[in-house]
Amino acid sequence: MFGLALLSAACGDTTLLERDTGPASVEAVTESSLTTYRYCGSELDCADACMCSANQCVPDGFGPPNPDCGAPPRRECDTGADCRGSCICSAGFCAPDGFSPPSPYCHLPPPDAYEDNDTAAQFTAYPGSPLTGLNFHELGDVDWIAVYFGGAMTAKFETYNLNGADTFLEVYAYANGAPGALVASNNDICSVWYDWSCKASRVTLSVPANSAYYVRISNLNSSGHNVYNQDPPGYDFRIY
Repeated sequence: MFGLALLSAACGDTTLLERDTGPASVEAVTESSLTTYRYCGSELDCADACMCSANQCVPDGFGPPNPDCGAPPRRECDTGADCRGSCICSAGFCAPDGFSPPSPYCHLPPPDAYEDNDTAAQFTAYPGSPLTGLNFHELGDVDWIAVYFGGAMTAKFETYNLNGADTFLEVYAYANGAPGALVASNNDICSVWYDWSCKASRVTLSVPANSAYYVRISNLNSSGHNVYNQDPPGYDFRIY
């Protein structure tokens, strides 16, 4: 197991056992059904033939214009697993499930199985084997992972199997239950522009026994979020 274990095994330090799940996040509805425009942060929030300009969905100027860019885009689906919580798969598209309050985000892809891990306090503990199927389900999504090393080793922290993501990896020392100093970071493992695997990230560290680290992974490819792309930018992560 390369001396890797869950953070919960760290020398009886109970501070490492705590993962702050926090209150359930509340997503605010910012658009009004009485207007012909829709508030947006990216094209992912707009319907077909619309673009996001100055935080409003407007016609994109190509082809026949959409007469109502205030309507949300639709997400194709085969089963409910293709949709976010509070949404169902109906007639091939994700739609509100009919219960109150209805979700205004059925056009967005569902998060990966490791959410919520958007803060260091809500980390995903590295289990000693690769974490697969991580994704950036919306713009600004980041992933925090924490790992404890029982024995000294040279460790490689690495993202791989990229699917539309351009990862940026940062490793922080553990300090009193929170991220301490930034130890190392990496954007791309190589610079061949046409090879998407170069967008993966890798950091190599000599780690002492009984040490712990936080890993923060973000996405630099905002264009990976697009209404024409049903799958959010994704990647796998491993330490070896």
